[in-house]
Amino acid sequence: MDGLWTTEFGSSTGIFGGGVAVFRDGKILGGDATYYYIGEYTLTGNAFKATLRISPFIEGAESVFKTVGRDLTLDLEGSLTSKDQAIAQGHPRGTPGLNFGAKLTRRA
Repeated sequence: MDGLWTTEFGSSTGIFGGGVAVFRDGKILGGDATYYYIGEYTLTGNAFKATLRISPFIEGAESVFKTVGRDLTLDLEGSLTSKDQAIAQGHPRGTPGLNFGAKLTRRA
């Protein structure tokens, strides 16, 4: 999975967004217009698991989960659907009932 990926994502609240993430040697660094992401991933065959810490860097920023100014930890499971495409689903810890989905595309 090493490389630069773009992601289109949304949550069960009906809010959608997009961002970028660099996957390298089990680590993830990325962000979007108002949040940055730091995390880790494991890849087994075509399946992966990831944990991301999502933190706002703009005061008053609203997440796709409708939280404002809060750090979140997101647990994801997904799969590579081709060499340059992946999908993932998950949820933020401590926020029952909220779901997250993402489509990833490798760019480099």
